[in-house]
Amino acid sequence: MRWSDFTDFRAFVQRIQELERTYTDRLFHQLYSNAGNLQAWYNEPNKVPETWVGKMSTSPRDEATSWGQVGEIVLVGLINRCFPEWFPIGLPIGSETRLSSEDAVIHIDVKSHKEGDADLDRTQDVRPEQISGEGDYLRKYKHLPSQNSYVKDLSGDLGSVPPKLPPYYDFGENVLKICLTFFIICVYKLEAESSHQYLTRIQLLTVPNGLVRAVYDYRDIFQAGKDGRTSHRFRVNLRRLADHESWRWRELRYEPHGVVVTR
Repeated sequence: MRWSDFTDFRAFVQRIQELERTYTDRLFHQLYSNAGNLQAWYNEPNKVPETWVGKMSTSPRDEATSWGQVGEIVLVGLINRCFPEWFPIGLPIGSETRLSSEDAVIHIDVKSHKEGDADLDRTQDVRPEQISGEGDYLRKYKHLPSQNSYVKDLSGDLGSVPPKLPPYYDFGENVLKICLTFFIICVYKLEAESSHQYLTRIQLLTVPNGLVRAVYDYRDIFQAGKDGRTSHRFRVNLRRLADHESWRWRELRYEPHGVVVTR
């Protein structure tokens, strides 16, 4: 992708929106197509509880051993298998998984929530390292700031610092890539007596690029985190995000008769 591909700023933003939708569809298609494998891989540790029960700390909130790494390993492994053309990119700032494609730099963070969690289906914690801002660091569009501004909700600035990711990456020699940020949420149920955990749902969340937010008003999707307006983390309100574009919050659910797309 090249700067000359765009006639003006609006055309550039439109292309960003198209890529966000395209990559969301591609990711969710693979999650759905491989839902059976994902569930089996996630549930596999339940067959060997002797190897991990009692050897890890228990989260007071969840009353369970943290399986955050389980979801991350399974989902990142699947993405690497499904998209072999995406390669790891050694950027020092970003989500835990950072991949580069022909036209995008893809940041993916995997989260885990237990069924019944207060935040589940309501909000998702976000860090400045995980989303982009509107900072036009090459000054291609003079009306934009060169540095990212703070995330704003309807009451003002949020977070301790502005977003740390750029809206785009220019690698030179006509290699322009858009910053895309995703969250994949593993939802599980806990059997307290056995300490077994079972995957029940998978959600895919797409946060709007900073330049998209500079053009369209997404202030209502953000809100303060549990530690207040100036804490490092803030939250994305999932239902308000889906009110803007329903495809930005997708879900598949494991039912007794099969896998159902519920969002």
